[in-house]
Amino acid sequence: MAMEPLWRGSELLHKLLSDYLRDTIGTALFCDNFETTFNFDVDRHELTPREKAVFGQLFDQVVYYSPFPDERAQIPNYKSEDDIIQAARDAEALLHHAG
Repeated sequence: MAMEPLWRGSELLHKLLSDYLRDTIGTALFCDNFETTFNFDVDRHELTPREKAVFGQLFDQVVYYSPFPDERAQIPNYKSEDDIIQAARDAEALLHHAG
């Protein structure tokens, strides 16, 4: 008997974001899991237009996460932990904004 996933569609993205912002998981784990989930585990046709836009913007940040200051100094596109935290907070605010 196959196990059913605990979360479906965008639920896993929401769960990852929530766990990260509540300090349940760290930045590296969040970025790795968010990138994989957004790329391979979620049918983007099942996302609302708002989710698609917001999660897409967040994805564009997490793929550039680097914990190494020297690396970030050499490659300006790379993002720090503070950058990822801010991007996650912005995403949460946009997802919960009415309208």
